Amino acid sequence: MTRLLSDGDRRPVSSYIDNIIDTPMTPLQSTFILNKLRGLFKLLTLHRRGVLVFVLIGTVAFASGATKIQSSLVLAELVPYGHEYLQLQATMAQVFGSGMSGVAIVLKSRQGNIFNTAFLTKLKRLTEEVTLWNEAYRSLTISLASPSVKVINALGKGEIAVESLMWPRLPQTREDLARLKQNVFSSPAYHGSLVSKDGTAALLFTEFKDTVPYDKAFSLLRRLTTEYTDANTSVHIVGYPMMMGWITSYQHQILTVLAAGLGLLVLILFLVMGWPGMLAPLVFGLMSTGLALGFVGWIQINLSPLSYVLAFLAVARLVSHSTQVTNRYREEFSRRGGDPQEACYQTMRVMFVPCGAGAVIDAAGFLALLVAQIGLIKQVAVIMVFWMLTVALAGLLTPIICSYLPFPRNRGTGRLNAPIASWLARLCTSLAGITLGPARNIVLALAVAVLGVAAWQATKVSIGDTTPGSPLLWPDHGYNQDQVIINRLFDASSENLVLYYEGAPGSVYDPAVLHTFEAFDRHMQTTLPDVYKSSSSIIDLVKMVNEVLHDGDKLWRQVPREQQLLNSILGYVRHSSGRAATSRFIDTNMEQSQITLFFTDHTSNNLGRIKYAAYDFFKIHPKHTAQGEFKLAGGRVGLELALNDEIKWAQITIDSLVFGSIFLMGTVFLWSFTGGLMLTIPLVLANLIAFAYMAGANIGLSINTLPVVAVGAGVGLDFGLYIYSRCIEEYSRRAGLREAILASIRTSGVAVAATGLTMIVPMMVWCFLSDLKFQAQMGIFLSLVLTANVILALTLHPLLIYIISPNFITNHRAEECCGDKTKWQENSELTLS
Repeated sequence: MTRLLSDGDRRPVSSYIDNIIDTPMTPLQSTFILNKLRGLFKLLTLHRRGVLVFVLIGTVAFASGATKIQSSLVLAELVPYGHEYLQLQATMAQVFGSGMSGVAIVLKSRQGNIFNTAFLTKLKRLTEEVTLWNEAYRSLTISLASPSVKVINALGKGEIAVESLMWPRLPQTREDLARLKQNVFSSPAYHGSLVSKDGTAALLFTEFKDTVPYDKAFSLLRRLTTEYTDANTSVHIVGYPMMMGWITSYQHQILTVLAAGLGLLVLILFLVMGWPGMLAPLVFGLMSTGLALGFVGWIQINLSPLSYVLAFLAVARLVSHSTQVTNRYREEFSRRGGDPQEACYQTMRVMFVPCGAGAVIDAAGFLALLVAQIGLIKQVAVIMVFWMLTVALAGLLTPIICSYLPFPRNRGTGRLNAPIASWLARLCTSLAGITLGPARNIVLALAVAVLGVAAWQATKVSIGDTTPGSPLLWPDHGYNQDQVIINRLFDASSENLVLYYEGAPGSVYDPAVLHTFEAFDRHMQTTLPDVYKSSSSIIDLVKMVNEVLHDGDKLWRQVPREQQLLNSILGYVRHSSGRAATSRFIDTNMEQSQITLFFTDHTSNNLGRIKYAAYDFFKIHPKHTAQGEFKLAGGRVGLELALNDEIKWAQITIDSLVFGSIFLMGTVFLWSFTGGLMLTIPLVLANLIAFAYMAGANIGLSINTLPVVAVGAGVGLDFGLYIYSRCIEEYSRRAGLREAILASIRTSGVAVAATGLTMIVPMMVWCFLSDLKFQAQMGIFLSLVLTANVILALTLHPLLIYIISPNFITNHRAEECCGDKTKWQENSELTLS
């Protein structure tokens, strides 16, 4: 096999490649591993077409696994089940439900109060429908129309009766309706809880089983909204399943926004790199993405909709690496007179090590995510590790793809030939020139000042949600507006804290149990009057019976202190009220019980106050009785507290491991402790700047934001790697360090800026297109991280090289690498105007 080289000269391709291999390499490429791979580069170059066809077929076959991808929100993947609170809830859920999937459904009268036959009929029908759902706990479904909602009346001669408020027969007459209203408004257990304080709305509580997908729960709840909303009534629903159901419902819009962002990315890449320069990264990105999605499908990992935003970040890294390789191919193609085969080989030879090193360092950083005890983050870790490892193929496949694209044959020039390329090149070299000039001390002082301010501001980032309602949705979203309405009308909510008791069989009869519940309720109400709303427990029924037994004297609306009287009342309540009325509060063996406290919200600040107040109570009250003990903490508040504990620990650990991995792997790659620090410090600074934005924008570190923040920590790693790699190469050809730095900025630096521009603008567009507040905020966050890393790559990295003059660069003199420096420099000079 022969090929035309120039002017009709022919020679065998094998000898041609052998001649290429003899060309000198910089010390960075002269590694033992790379020397062993030179044969592979030769083989791939000789059989480019076959390799490309084989890889494309293999990619399509492997990517077929994407059809098996499952995408849903699952509670088990969103919470740290190893936490003591969640282990407690898992145990108690078998008796009382977990409290984590509770939903509050409000039926509100648009005119007047609820005490009319039409409204009560609708409430009863709603209650019966929800009670019959197989997806919800029947015993935990309660409203004013439930059989388990009782009223206790004296019949005379010391006899009392426990009856349902409005079951099985609805009030029909004016007298019946007036009696119902009096019973509700005179009972603290129902007024403000099941009926709003102003009497215009009724509330239904239910709890979904943890195994029910959120999209299924959301479908059921939305159907209620459609069926029961009319000119006279409105429906308002809040709770974790409803909130996550809304997120699931935006799944298609999330994909649409991502697609729009990718389309804009392609357009900007075309404007910067020209169409051949755009097509090569795009083709490789599609291949890598196909492999990643196929991997997700084949190993049956659930791809949560909350993780979709990370796909864009993964594409950012793919484009970054592939753009660097494409840019280098363009240089080699121009330098070698438009010979695609020689340019392909030389690009592999020069770019494989930094490209592979970047992929390995990225993957090592993502492995750190596995320490988090949250399923969603572990899934992100597995997906991103595999996806980043495919980036290593960019150093091999991108040159092959480029070799079949019609790059312009402008011998001896590295011109990008794109509309805004010259502007970008001038900007990059100007920034670097200013940094290395007389202003370098100012730039260094500014970097130190920014580091200090950002570090101080970053300490203000809250752990957990920072706003009432759902931080994933905009404040004017229907869900958050429903939350406002329910908080205003009711003393109950879906934000609940559960205190459990567990002891020997029959130990719930111990007066100390109910008296401790009552004291705990009073303590929380007194300590947190601004966030406490109400409570619910067996105590309400006990107090009502005790009051009736004492001729309706309000002074006796209390828990009896005498063991015998309490035993009698509890026994009477259990047998007369029925299992349905008491199963929410005590178990059949009288060995477990609970009290539920309701709060206004679960914001991070209030969660901390609730936790401290709860533990402060047990500093002055015994946590153990003669036969059992009290246990914290259940309900939605317990879930959020467990999440915040895990997130606080995971964030510190993950960041330490990510930056530690980057430092360690960077040290190994550059074979320099100083080099590892130089790679890591700008990444830390960029991360602190992004955290400062989170603090300023009041964005908390939560289960939703932590994966994005963790993945974004090393997003600018490849920028530094390619600039250092190119600087080593250029220093071996040039007389001075400053000239080598500027040459690396004119080449790799321009590719860094091009990559940054193609990613930053599409991410910012999310703010205008997305109905999800979370996605919009994370778009700004990632844009800020990328912007900071691009600026630091063009300023701080060159400044660090210039000031430190590290040995991993300066130890390699030009004569050690190439015999005729002048000729090499002449042939490799670039024109980026």
